[in-house]
Amino acid sequence: MRWMTHQIAGVGLAAVCAAALDAPAADAVVLIGAAGLGSLLPDADLAGSRVYRRTRVERRVLLARVAGTLARLPLRLLVVLGHRGVTHSLLACALAAVLSWLAVSLVAPGVALAAGAGIAIGYGAHLAADASTPSGIAFWAPLTRRRIHVLPAPARIPTGSLRESVLALLLAGGAVAASVLLSG
Repeated sequence: MRWMTHQIAGVGLAAVCAAALDAPAADAVVLIGAAGLGSLLPDADLAGSRVYRRTRVERRVLLARVAGTLARLPLRLLVVLGHRGVTHSLLACALAAVLSWLAVSLVAPGVALAAGAGIAIGYGAHLAADASTPSGIAFWAPLTRRRIHVLPAPARIPTGSLRESVLALLLAGGAVAASVLLSG
């Protein structure tokens, strides 16, 4: 799947979770923001991945640029791994969630749980979306390289296809509708 579909799925799911849990505003913002980041993290094994691009804030604020560059340094090591290998596994999802919870707890302990949960939600949504494609994912890596699929072969969604665009549109509409219904 493309990065935009991953972000729609991750952020939408986090927004629905925040609304369903009636989360305080600070927790909701952190949960949704972390889900946006988490939805991009599995593709850190691709050198040109969206996770490596500077944000608008980073392009305009020197301190944000330095922080973003430093935060991405450890991720750069992942480009030596094969795509949809260990970074697309349950182990990587759990590790990313725990590491983000630990990092945020050093700076803002009150929202650390929301940050870890948001990373897990976004990461998990990414894995589910990629498991819906013809390539599948190595969900149990590094224990096995066997790929799993969540859809039968005829229903799998090729990356960049019209079916993916329709899915992204449906996910966005569903997330908005669910958030409105749950928050009202």
